[in-house]
Amino acid sequence: MARVTSFVPMVVLLAAGLGLAGCPKSPQLDVSAATLHFGLVEGTVPGTMVYEVEKTVQVWNGGAAGTSVVFDVSADKPWIQVTPPHGQSDGASDKVAVTITIDRSYTEAKAAGFASGTVTVDAGFAKRTIAVTTAPDYFTEAFAAGTNLDKVKLTFTPSGGPSFYALSNSAITAFPTDPAGGLVLDFEAFGDPIKAAPFGGEQVPYYGQNFDTLYISSKGWISFGEPGTNPTTLGNHFKAPQISALSVDASQPGSMVSFLQDADKLVVTYENVPTLSDPSGTNDFQVELFFDGRIQVSYLNVDPAMAGVIGLSNGLGQNGLPPADFLETTLNTGAAKAAL
Repeated sequence: MARVTSFVPMVVLLAAGLGLAGCPKSPQLDVSAATLHFGLVEGTVPGTMVYEVEKTVQVWNGGAAGTSVVFDVSADKPWIQVTPPHGQSDGASDKVAVTITIDRSYTEAKAAGFASGTVTVDAGFAKRTIAVTTAPDYFTEAFAAGTNLDKVKLTFTPSGGPSFYALSNSAITAFPTDPAGGLVLDFEAFGDPIKAAPFGGEQVPYYGQNFDTLYISSKGWISFGEPGTNPTTLGNHFKAPQISALSVDASQPGSMVSFLQDADKLVVTYENVPTLSDPSGTNDFQVELFFDGRIQVSYLNVDPAMAGVIGLSNGLGQNGLPPADFLETTLNTGAAKAAL
């Protein structure tokens, strides 16, 4: 009995100590991009195009304060180089820039088709991989739960390369174009999607073709020349040439979708539209289609629980699948969010 009596207080003290100390703090390995597409960009001489050979990603510890992440960076192909190969981050504000460089003169990179490889960031307790490819960028990402696009503007500028566009992003606090004065679309009266056309003989360029007919859906997508498809899968997204902006339901009361034509662009604005999978969440976003070929998709307010396929489709999917060389794009690499 004496041994039992002396042991009980010890157990109580240990339990109390754990309660006072709390749970152990945990670090978390975060990387700013899951895919890097090396394509064509404008050179230093205006009007010229050059192949990209270098990109930068950020690695950081997104875990608890007071923790640290030490990591190694490596590549599985000899034509991919990483600098630095090692790093340490002590918190979310301590981001380490890792430069990834490809050697386009290397035999594999010059082989028929496109070259792909993988960069691995290894912290021991966790790993993150980054797909590296010279295949075209399809500017599409499938979000399982939650996006990083709130208050972000995505700008797609024609590049003349195999990807057709170059992507940049920036932070926003308001719609780039004031939607006031636009035609409010009535999906109940005119059908869904609503067929629309620019006036004055204008056409909208999209993936190298000019279109005089658009289809605007209450479900958050806009297609070109033919009705699109709800992007419930990547295959559905790539069935038709379309922009899958967000998975919403603008047919619900209180929603408003408007269509506006300016001198240089068409503007479609979705305001106070519920998330398709959860009507309690609302979203505000705008798609600007410039007559010179530029596209801007601005996410002023995105439901934190938003999921689904988001991005551009060239309509080249087959048999319910995306293009054979498709790799997801990281639509917001973090620069815009950092600005916020």
